Amino acid sequence: MVTSGAAPIVDDKYRQIARELGEFGWSAYADFVDAAKVQALAAELRAGWKEGEFRRAMIGTGKNKILRTDIRSDYVHWLDPANVTASQQAYLDELELLRQAINQTLFLGLFEFEGHLAWYPPGAFYRKHVDQFRGTEHRIVTAVLYLNDDWQAADGGALRLHLPHNETSMLQDILPAGGTLATFITQAMYHEVLPATRDRLSITGWFCNRR
Repeated sequence: MVTSGAAPIVDDKYRQIARELGEFGWSAYADFVDAAKVQALAAELRAGWKEGEFRRAMIGTGKNKILRTDIRSDYVHWLDPANVTASQQAYLDELELLRQAINQTLFLGLFEFEGHLAWYPPGAFYRKHVDQFRGTEHRIVTAVLYLNDDWQAADGGALRLHLPHNETSMLQDILPAGGTLATFITQAMYHEVLPATRDRLSITGWFCNRR
C-alpha cells in the first residue's frame, strides 16, 4: 500500500477525471501518462516477467484465496511501497494528485492507493466481476493504467464495463492503449477483461479509505 501525502493539484486532468467519476461513475483518460513514461514502466514490467516475479492471480482474500483459471487467467506482481522504482514512484505521484482531486470533488475520503502489475498473456481473461467484495470493502475507486504500445481494436483485450442503467446494463469497452487511465467507482461497477491476441500489460489498483 502506498500512503498518501500532501501535494498541490497543478493540472486540470485530475479534476476532469473526478468530475466524470461523479457524473458517469467511470472515466477513460487518454495520455494520462506520456509515451516515454509508459515505455519505461512497460520495460520494467517485462523485465520482472522474465525474472519470474509474477504469480497466477487468484480470487478471494486471505484464507479464502483460491486459484480459478476459469474465472481469471492473468498474472500479477504486487507493488511494494518500500521498493518501487523511480518510474513507478512518478506514476504514484500522479495518482496522489488524482486522489486529492477526487476527494475535493466527490468527498470520498480516499486515503491511500494499493495496486499490482498485471500481465495478460494472449488469450487470458477475467470474467465479469466486481472489485469490492468481502474483505475488500476499503476499495472505493479502481484505477488501471495501460502500458501497451500501438494497441489496435483488432488486438482485443478491452476492459468491458457493465454500466448500470435501470434494470439492465449498458456496455462500455475501453481499449488498453498505452497511457490511458481507466477509473471507475469500485462498488457499483461490474466489469470484465476480454481476451487479447497479444500480451496485455497494466498497473491495476484501488484508491482506498481507512480500514
